Amino acid sequence: MPSEPSGAKPDSGTKPNGDTIGDQVASSPADGVRYVYERVCTANVGDYLDPATCVELDARCTGGEDGILVQWIEVDTSTSPPTETPTGRQDCLYSGQPPEPPAGGDSAGDEPVVITLREFESQPIVAAQIVSQPEHFGLKNAHSNVYAVAEEQQFTFEFEDAQIRLRAWPVSYRWNYGDGTGQTTTTGGTKLDVGAMNTETATSHRYTETGDYNVSLVTYFAGDYSVDGGPWRPVAGEAAVPSDPHLMSIWTSETSLYADNCIENPNGAGC
Repeated sequence: MPSEPSGAKPDSGTKPNGDTIGDQVASSPADGVRYVYERVCTANVGDYLDPATCVELDARCTGGEDGILVQWIEVDTSTSPPTETPTGRQDCLYSGQPPEPPAGGDSAGDEPVVITLREFESQPIVAAQIVSQPEHFGLKNAHSNVYAVAEEQQFTFEFEDAQIRLRAWPVSYRWNYGDGTGQTTTTGGTKLDVGAMNTETATSHRYTETGDYNVSLVTYFAGDYSVDGGPWRPVAGEAAVPSDPHLMSIWTSETSLYADNCIENPNGAGC
């Protein structure tokens, strides 16, 4: 599969998917040079990461579903400590097909520590909280505002005699509104101002029948990891984290007009 962004300038952004390893290493034994890649959206961002930027730049990878935009780093192992130099080349990592390293380097004999999707999913990622306005209540044929509250999370653990720092952040939300309909969004939605009922949002829903419905949600988290304080590497895959169901009671409302003045006629209709 072609790596369409090859040769592009380094930039920020995108999300992973798939079940391959998240870090590819190649080496040139003759000169002690090897190549590693890192997710572009986490390069040089320190502890801060803007998920919206990552999702936006994901669109650059058009050769398959849910590619990860990565940039290649040249590592010179002949120096102590090894020196790392960005090559300026970008490629896309797809599920089952890592990008080909610069100069066609072969796989290194000593593979680095790799955090796979399975290890990523084994971490205690806190699920998104489903919230509705008004709480657990909505009106038939009106826009019921339902949104998710999810945050970036970090974990530190030992793995293969190395200290791992892993961070996870939400990138998409798969909604099931309990009435046979649903959607996938790249936003968790938003809280409305008090009194702003029947307002359409990216995650709101209109129920056409009264009754009780269980809203369910699966939030997909992307992840990057650092080994022994090293650079951030992408986890090739997204962790699917289900939330606890959220009960919605949908009612109907009736509007009636009355002509009586309740002060003049306390026993009138509507008084």
